[in-house]
Amino acid sequence: MLLAYGGGSIKKNGIYDTILEQFSKAGLAFAELSGIQPNPRIESVEEGIKLYRENGCDFILAVGGGSTLDACKAIAAGVKYDGPASDLFVNESGVSPIVAAAPLATILTMAGTGSELDMGAVITVGEDHKKKVVMHPLLNPRFSILDPEYTYTVPEHHSMAGVADILCHLMEQYFTPDANAKVQDRMNEGVMKVVLEDAPKILANPKDYDARANIMWASSMALAGFQFVLGKPMFPFPLHGMGHELSSKYDMTHGVTLALLTPAWMRHTMSAAPEHLPVFARFARNVLDIREEDDAKAAEDGVKKLRAFYSAIKMPANLREAGVKEEDLEVMAEKAVENGNLGILTSIGKDEALQIMRAAF
Repeated sequence: MLLAYGGGSIKKNGIYDTILEQFSKAGLAFAELSGIQPNPRIESVEEGIKLYRENGCDFILAVGGGSTLDACKAIAAGVKYDGPASDLFVNESGVSPIVAAAPLATILTMAGTGSELDMGAVITVGEDHKKKVVMHPLLNPRFSILDPEYTYTVPEHHSMAGVADILCHLMEQYFTPDANAKVQDRMNEGVMKVVLEDAPKILANPKDYDARANIMWASSMALAGFQFVLGKPMFPFPLHGMGHELSSKYDMTHGVTLALLTPAWMRHTMSAAPEHLPVFARFARNVLDIREEDDAKAAEDGVKKLRAFYSAIKMPANLREAGVKEEDLEVMAEKAVENGNLGILTSIGKDEALQIMRAAF
């Protein structure tokens, strides 16, 4: 077995010792891959593939947050592929060469990415730190252990960045043209409301078991396939597409990038495609409890209340406060759309991405 983890926090909080005790009881031999970075790099994937093969492993156990889980999904595909790991990324047509993968299981220690219950991963590649996607049904974990107590020691900043990531996953699937998907939308609204209600409880008490459990469950449900599989259209997530460039350039925590961009993207879309104002108004009323009959006013009030939530969970107020340099915006906007325009309610090319980033600055 290949046991993979990140910076070593699992050794401080006791999870590592618990795992090794269970391995010993079961008589399981294992190799270790440690030090997987936030925004995991392909070098960790290549190291994991090498360790897996050299030690004759037959299973991967990923212990950590989304970065560790994502790296292990790429490793799982790479050990069954004869070529370089860089071949495994989804191409511009949405096609991947993956035809086999090693079995993978996860023990989640930080809620946010939803990687514990989906088939995708994001890996950082090259000197420009470009984010690339690995995705295939074979990469779904065989099982995932979700114990809220394992998230008690996650630092406040990372816990709240995870909250912003969860919320963005839900929002980007929610803000699509009306597809008569009432069940999906109402499920989504309910999960979003839980996130908004329980995140402040974790700030007040990091060991609030129920709040941690609800956020962890929301993380898993946000990308579990219920939206797209049940009839929502697939599309290039605009906020993730732009946010990845902020992470690439500044090594910024993923969820923070999404919190910074979301209000600006909402206002841009409401202006560029006013025919879709009703969905933003519905979000404001059903998720944020805005009581305003006029759709335009309700939608704007929703943006303001969402910004207030991000402030309450201690996200930076704008890109400038987060350390972004204005002169970098144009290059990041161009790179965000180098594989095609983003979005679905309105198309976002370089000019539109730059407008959004400047509004968020």
